[in-house]
Amino acid sequence: MNFVPGHNSNGGRHQEDHDSPSLGALHGYIRSSFPNTAATEEEENDGKEPFLWNERMSSGRSMTQQGLMVASSLMKRLGHLLAVVVACGVVVTVPVLTIQALENPKVRTDYAAFYSAGAFVLVTVLLSTREIYRHLTHWYMPDVQKYCVRIIWMVPVYAIQSWLSLRFHNARIYIDTFRDLYEAFVIQSFVYYLIELLGGEEALVGMLQSKDAHYGQHHGPLKYFVKEWEMGMEFLLQCKRGVLQYVVMKTMATLLTALLEPIGWYGEGHFNMHMAYPYVAFIMNLSVMYALYCLVILFHATSEELRHPVNWHPLGKFLCIKGVVFFTWWQGVVLFFLKANGIIGDVGNWHADEVAHGLQDYLVCVEMFFFAIAHMYTYTYEEYLPSATMKRSESHRYLSQEGGGGWAGNSFLFGSQQQQQQPQQPQSSHDRLDQSLFGGADQHDEEDDDDDAYRPPVIRTLQAPMGFRDAFWSSTVPNEALNDIRRLRNGVSDEIINSQSSGSGMIHMGNMQHAESI
Repeated sequence: MNFVPGHNSNGGRHQEDHDSPSLGALHGYIRSSFPNTAATEEEENDGKEPFLWNERMSSGRSMTQQGLMVASSLMKRLGHLLAVVVACGVVVTVPVLTIQALENPKVRTDYAAFYSAGAFVLVTVLLSTREIYRHLTHWYMPDVQKYCVRIIWMVPVYAIQSWLSLRFHNARIYIDTFRDLYEAFVIQSFVYYLIELLGGEEALVGMLQSKDAHYGQHHGPLKYFVKEWEMGMEFLLQCKRGVLQYVVMKTMATLLTALLEPIGWYGEGHFNMHMAYPYVAFIMNLSVMYALYCLVILFHATSEELRHPVNWHPLGKFLCIKGVVFFTWWQGVVLFFLKANGIIGDVGNWHADEVAHGLQDYLVCVEMFFFAIAHMYTYTYEEYLPSATMKRSESHRYLSQEGGGGWAGNSFLFGSQQQQQQPQQPQSSHDRLDQSLFGGADQHDEEDDDDDAYRPPVIRTLQAPMGFRDAFWSSTVPNEALNDIRRLRNGVSDEIINSQSSGSGMIHMGNMQHAESI
């Protein structure tokens, strides 16, 4: 039988020999013989305990961060997988549903269009809400991004509205009025979006004052009805008032339609002088044309500053707005022209007017899919990330040094007044971020040799993104538009007089765009 030292044959602990010292006795002998060494070991252990605790905490945080990164990566993969599944579903579902609907025309003649349009609407809503979610979770420039979110919402609103009108064509007039109301909201949002990109009202007024007077001149028949606008405060306020009047007029027209249609006094599509439709349509066409005219001349006067020194790609953004509004409107005009000339007639139990409206709604559902893709690139959230802003700032600094212009500019317009008045005060983390992104007072003082060089405006940038809920609510209520409607209700001249009487010679800034930030 083999014996293991220290164990008995039954697997138990073998009794130690009486002459050999036990482990406990040996440990006690060492502690009694070398007391300093034992104390030193205890002190070392006591000193290591906080270190080990911190190390464990750091390890726990690292594991948590790794878990979040893994979860984020997994969500991205699931998002891409969902997009692929939806795309494949559209490719398969649209032909199948269309064929089934065409094979059973007696059931519902509009099922083929309704199902196939619904597939496009589903993809459009997913693409648009995905981009909106990215903005809301990367809310670094709230004063600018809130307008981006409002503009991006236009595509799913148009798509859903057209799809509902195609399905419930008897209630189409009420559904269309909501779309038109949001259209006015988007046009005014784009104007405020341009103003924020250029530094706000005060900065834009100063920039417009240096512009040539021909930007304020009107051409064509309009010059006989509208006087020339002085560049500066008058030009900006006239452009804003021209856009806001469409918001007010469209709201009134929507309420009027909702009141007159149920009692049969509206008469949509019928140019009967005893009905309200021809009068409302004529006034609204003039209103929207004037609003778009004000938008175009403001864009024309500021297009150079929107491209340089920071290129915000204004043309693509402008074409997306005009494409949705103008293209869909002229498309409807062409369809009703074809209906009026007998090219579009009755189909099944649908009258010619319903067929023309149905074609318009179906085409809008398809077209919004492509506009959703365009909005993902033109109004992308990546433009407003601190890394992208830093990259643009470094690019401008390099070009300025190459050209010898430096960062010089009008400090009253674009500089941080607090930094210029109190350059020696300690800066907060928010101020340091703004200075690193757009240049600070020190750079301005060192490089002010060229007073005429354009310096990019300072746009409020958060060091950390705002929370999702706060970002969402800050993008909903248009407080700035409501304030300006009250402010300009008596006309531009009264607002200019009130501003000049205050002694500042500049626009009242009590209604700054930061007022609705959370």
